[in-house]
Amino acid sequence: MHYTKPQIIELLNESFGQLLYVSSSIPETRYNFSKDQKWSTAENIQHLINATRMTHLAFNLPKIFPRLLYGKPNRTSHTFTKVVDAYHKKLQQGAKASGLYLPGKKLYVKAQHDNSLKSSSVKLVSTIENKWSEQQLDALQVAHPLLGLVTLRELAYFTVYHNRHHEQTIKELYL
Repeated sequence: MHYTKPQIIELLNESFGQLLYVSSSIPETRYNFSKDQKWSTAENIQHLINATRMTHLAFNLPKIFPRLLYGKPNRTSHTFTKVVDAYHKKLQQGAKASGLYLPGKKLYVKAQHDNSLKSSSVKLVSTIENKWSEQQLDALQVAHPLLGLVTLRELAYFTVYHNRHHEQTIKELYL
């Protein structure tokens, strides 16, 4: 299914809201706790802060930059399901976060952390809502560290699903 820009905005707001709701339900005493060599809730949230900031950067570039850097897409945007399937395939092949997307190994203060994610999400959603037209979401592409070249619409789809994926991880491991 292809979602319209208003639907994408709604899905982004919902995914960030749910993520913050789940994070808020984790007691401060367990926020930085990790088990089975998995990321803690804090590390999952930090990873999403990092990812959201990078995604915001991609959406905040001057509009000419994606075209100059990555050319014009030679296809229509994939559906939400196809983007999710491509991500799952990469995970099954062993893909993992790296570089700027890795959380630092430190103790995080929950309230500050949640505020940082909220602030980053508001900036991202506002930029998509106010800077990009429905058509431009399909007409420009950027590089994604796992999926390669994706249209801006696909990047927004990925962000929605990526939030849901980490929300589920937090629920399964720490609730």
